[in-house]
Amino acid sequence: MVIACLSLSFMSSAYAQDCPPAGGKFIIKGFTGETGVTATGAAKDPRYGCKWQTDDGRELWWDMGEDVVAKQASKPAAGKAPPGSTLGGPLSTGSVYECTLPGIGLFTGAYFGIINSNTYRDFDGRRGNYRYDASTGILRLTSGSSKGLVYKRTSDKTFRVLDDKGNITGGNCVHNSAKKIDGRW
Repeated sequence: MVIACLSLSFMSSAYAQDCPPAGGKFIIKGFTGETGVTATGAAKDPRYGCKWQTDDGRELWWDMGEDVVAKQASKPAAGKAPPGSTLGGPLSTGSVYECTLPGIGLFTGAYFGIINSNTYRDFDGRRGNYRYDASTGILRLTSGSSKGLVYKRTSDKTFRVLDDKGNITGGNCVHNSAKKIDGRW
């Protein structure tokens, strides 16, 4: 009985915050990375939470909490990345990206490492070629075992896997500085 009371108390505090008004811009920091969302202004659903529209057009229900933060209004000057960011810049030789899928975990089929300006390595050590467009942040694996995989750079250390139509999927790839390009992943 004590456990039931504690969980009800916890649940009421988690649901204490109301949904923001329509048009508010936020970022949800989930286990698949950061998702940009806009508040719809809908009333809070007691079971599902607040209704959001993701930046890529999907509907999402999520409760207000510490993982939901207001999106910063200020943007860097056109053509300039924030200080310390390499977003849009060249890919770092030797960097290794580990990928996950929501509800599944490790997504080793999408892991990649940057060997040089046009060669990548997959989880099993096989090599192939890639093209990276710094202006769009799009990375395309053009040959090798992972041929056809496409990623969108979302921060200097993060890529999201894209589907065949160019939409962001749940696949999230994060730079892991502890992994070496020629090491075992």
